[in-house]
Amino acid sequence: MSGNWLLLPVYKTCKAIKICNTYKIFKICMAVLLALMLLLSGCAGAGDGGRSEDRNNSGGAELTGAGISSGSAAEGDAAAGREPDSDNGAASESETALENEALAEALQTAPEEGLLRIGTSEAVKSMDVHRVTSSYMVPLNIYERLFDIKVNDDGTTELVPSLAREFSLSEDGLTYSFTLRDDAFFWDGSPVKASDVAFTFTRMLSLPDSLQRDFADSIKGAAKVVSQKTDTLEGIRVLDDNHLTITLSRPFTGYIYQLATPSCSILSEEFVRGAGDAYGSDPEHTMGSGPYMVTELTNNRVVFEMNPYYRYDQPVTVKKAELLVLDPAIMDKVFREEGLDILDCEFVNTETLKEVYKSAEWKDRLITRGCVDIIFFMLNMADRPLKDVRVRKAVQMAINRQKILDELYDGDGRLVDGIYPEGLIGYSEENQGWLQYDPEGAKKLIEQVPEVKNCRIEIAANSTGSTRELTMLEMIRQDLLAVGLDTVIVNYDADSRIYLRRKGKLMTFVGSWSADYNDPDNFIYSFFGSREKTLRHSSNYADETVLKRIAAARTIRNENKRLKEYADLEKLLVQEEAVWVPLLSTEHLFVLGDRVESFVPYWAGWSSMTFKDVTLK
Repeated sequence: MSGNWLLLPVYKTCKAIKICNTYKIFKICMAVLLALMLLLSGCAGAGDGGRSEDRNNSGGAELTGAGISSGSAAEGDAAAGREPDSDNGAASESETALENEALAEALQTAPEEGLLRIGTSEAVKSMDVHRVTSSYMVPLNIYERLFDIKVNDDGTTELVPSLAREFSLSEDGLTYSFTLRDDAFFWDGSPVKASDVAFTFTRMLSLPDSLQRDFADSIKGAAKVVSQKTDTLEGIRVLDDNHLTITLSRPFTGYIYQLATPSCSILSEEFVRGAGDAYGSDPEHTMGSGPYMVTELTNNRVVFEMNPYYRYDQPVTVKKAELLVLDPAIMDKVFREEGLDILDCEFVNTETLKEVYKSAEWKDRLITRGCVDIIFFMLNMADRPLKDVRVRKAVQMAINRQKILDELYDGDGRLVDGIYPEGLIGYSEENQGWLQYDPEGAKKLIEQVPEVKNCRIEIAANSTGSTRELTMLEMIRQDLLAVGLDTVIVNYDADSRIYLRRKGKLMTFVGSWSADYNDPDNFIYSFFGSREKTLRHSSNYADETVLKRIAAARTIRNENKRLKEYADLEKLLVQEEAVWVPLLSTEHLFVLGDRVESFVPYWAGWSSMTFKDVTLK
């Protein structure tokens, strides 16, 4: 590995510290330490994105500076809604160094025909989809689901059959009847059967460390399986090898879209039972029916090859794929030296993205997909300064969201004025455009609440947060100070912050949410579907009438009425009640190398992709 590769992380880190002088010395020291580590052990990777609101990154040194104080709490539980993945074991430092040297050498050789090379920053820890949430690159390619989401040429999406050839729904909205296709096979040639579907959803609930229970908990009898009162899921009936029914405990119109998520990938019952706890740990203990199978898994790469039993309904140019684990600091360099075929701009710093890949030389190779996500500023309605709706509305008006988008994201995104991001079913244009930056209007509202002068607003920060995250909090703090709200940033380690949020104790914080499935329920119900959910997210919104309406909206069968109710609820919560400040949705950018003809990103804008949606030249 050349010396230039080792110096590049230091160079990029030094360029990145322009934003915050307070942390300059700290960051330079960390960059030097990183360089020394790389010299000793090679470049080890971290991971590609996930969809969770919070990540459990473990504690770190507390940051100090203007408006920032330290905070602590009792030992927290894991991540928001999703538990962090546990490390299943890593190679020794010497092994990692040798593997990275071999990897660097391999990147300098000409790729074979039909090979797609993708970069990521974290090693794949498990291929067991029930134990993984940090990345869905592997599940999307090696497994199948009952349905998939297709991205049309105009950017719109639609639900399309996958393993389920057809389905019907009972009059009461409770029971789904599925007919499976008869030409779906696992890698070993065994057919995908209805019993495999039943096993998958039962395991999703019964596996002690399952991270996917919320995708099966609406099935009748789910609670009994979770509590181990039974090992049979009452709501699923297998009629024969190609037919089954799934009965829900109550109607849920968005359920069919849940079945298209990678979380609901179908497993082989016979193979999983035979593999036991080793399932997903290596290629020999993994089985899927998707278009690709994994033939190699190390800390530094995953190799995919075509599934000989898969039915390809159109020509596929990607015959083999390699997911290479690289330090983000060298990702851009490896791509420009033709070691990668698609560059995920999540791993490129903003300055390089702006100066290099948005230039005339590269603009025709730049692919943009709007992320179906939202970044928001949560307001805890149980805290004294925020109990008054006038103060909450003043906070909404005081934050310069466009400045945040322009300065921290280089304009790659769009402002959102509600709960549902663009690209999600239920997104309402009528609920957009009402929220304007109006500091003078905010001051007038605050003047109407004299007791607010004796209150302080606290913004919870993650001590291991990125420079962009911390800078955003400081920008928000300055905006609130400017309209007369005494505001400080309180710094917590990741576990403490998550613990306090789940207990409803954070006054304000910046969070994000990315779509799992294409339905407004995935957003509004996740945050405001019950008193328990509003507590868990430190909103503490408690209007039972509205909470019941949100829960009832899941059962509305008429699509027009359902979407109107969701739009009305969005307007009520954000415009009238000011439950949070909607900030923005992001965009995901990719750069195509010379060997790639076209690429369709995942519908929600994730880093994870399906290789059959890539066309090589």
